Amino acid sequence: MNEQKLSKRLEKVAHFIEPQSRIADIGSDHAYLPCYAVLKGFASFAIAGEIADGPFRSAQDQVEKTGLLAQISVRKGDGLEVLEPSDEVDTVVVAGMGGPLIANILENGKRKLARVKRLILQPNIAAKRIREWGAREQFQITAEEIIEEDHKIYEILVLERSNEPVDYSEDELFFGPLLLKEKKCHIPY
Repeated sequence: MNEQKLSKRLEKVAHFIEPQSRIADIGSDHAYLPCYAVLKGFASFAIAGEIADGPFRSAQDQVEKTGLLAQISVRKGDGLEVLEPSDEVDTVVVAGMGGPLIANILENGKRKLARVKRLILQPNIAAKRIREWGAREQFQITAEEIIEEDHKIYEILVLERSNEPVDYSEDELFFGPLLLKEKKCHIPY
């Protein structure tokens, strides 16, 4: 995997980024996703956020090696704390963490989401926690995918801000409202 060829899972995540978005990839690791998104024209600007020293340095090295220092800002910090209003980020990606951790990152940084229109979230477990958070904070699920990679099942959720209250049944929270409609739900892990 590199900035030109992502894993199947991350490539699917990237394809939910609308063209020319201003994105933040929280927990970016090597910054492959932001580099790929900028190189493919999905993003005009990206933030690669990382809390740990090693991945932060790897992301810096990757962005420099790829020659994208003008379009990608690598920042060290906890969750959404790496965002500033002047970044004008409209899309936040959080992939490869547990649902409870992703929901916690969103909750702790929700004041930073004021201008964000789209959340692209890929939990490794417990997607229900993200759906619950989204409903509570008036983010409607607009797309859901299930993908298998390396004998593991992953869910990808796309949430967008809603002007109406968001209400899901217990089954919809557990399996996903769109996945249930499409009959693509799975046995939870």
